[in-house]
Amino acid sequence: MLFEYLAGRANPLERQLVEDWIRDQENAEAFNQWLMEYETKCPQFVPDQDAAISILLHRLETDIEPAAEFSKSIVQNPRPNFFSARSNSFWLMAASVTFFVGAGWWFREPLQYKTYQTAYGQTTDVYLEDGSRVALNSNSKLRIPRFGFNDEVRNVDLEGEAEFSVSHTIDHKRFVVKTSDQFQVEVLGTTFSVFARPRGTKVALKSGSVRIDYSQNNERKEVMMEPGDLAVVDHAGAVKLAKKQDTNTFAMWKEQRYVFNSTSVKDILAMIDENFGQKVKLSSAEMAQRTITGNFKTKNADELLKTVSEVLDMKIEQNGDTVLLKNQ
Repeated sequence: MLFEYLAGRANPLERQLVEDWIRDQENAEAFNQWLMEYETKCPQFVPDQDAAISILLHRLETDIEPAAEFSKSIVQNPRPNFFSARSNSFWLMAASVTFFVGAGWWFREPLQYKTYQTAYGQTTDVYLEDGSRVALNSNSKLRIPRFGFNDEVRNVDLEGEAEFSVSHTIDHKRFVVKTSDQFQVEVLGTTFSVFARPRGTKVALKSGSVRIDYSQNNERKEVMMEPGDLAVVDHAGAVKLAKKQDTNTFAMWKEQRYVFNSTSVKDILAMIDENFGQKVKLSSAEMAQRTITGNFKTKNADELLKTVSEVLDMKIEQNGDTVLLKNQ
């Protein structure tokens, strides 16, 4: 439970139990021992020492090279030159300071933010320090402030797909999910799903209310959503709102279930690629436009492909890592 707490995955009850346990002085020795074990197994920051030393040596060689050329003339003149020695020391110190300042600049992201990332076929729940919960779908990435929401806005970044259950705070602090510089979702307390993949962006609102801020043709726009709304970003960058949708189906992946409603084979294969990392080819272009309606529970890409092939009377051919769907 302590390891889950340190990883940010503990639920509110577990978090309270761990914090009460930490406050007990009798547990200080065990806590320090387990904290060291956790940091050893799950280092929060692993520097690339070889790369850092290589950069420093390159900088030193680059900065000292003019002084080295200057030293050749000193050999011809045996008189000691105090300023030359001081110059070399100066360049060394300057290079060192530049290196450490630069290193701090390069590594500011991993130091200030913590990233949760799921692999293909993996889902996970992330509990935030404000009590909010994020269900993260496979092949997705969530970035949050490492040291809590200290600003006026609770900002998180999402790549992929997730369902958010946002807790309302006493000070009415806004919660913002940012998927790009052009698109973000802002809420106070609600439950909604966000789909942010390369092939498109969607937001489905289950409860509460959210505001979408987006940019189209360098113009800032906003759209207010109500429960049951589905917002879809079209190819022109505009947000289209569909009312009275069954938004519960947009996060069925939490139960390893996929709901299709006249969904094209093209979209299903794209979803298999996104969630499982399995690329599937079709033997003909017309097959991509065929559609499926149904509710299917599956654990992996093979099971889902088998279901699709049986429903549409297709056959699967496996050739190494390549999967081909063909008509019977």
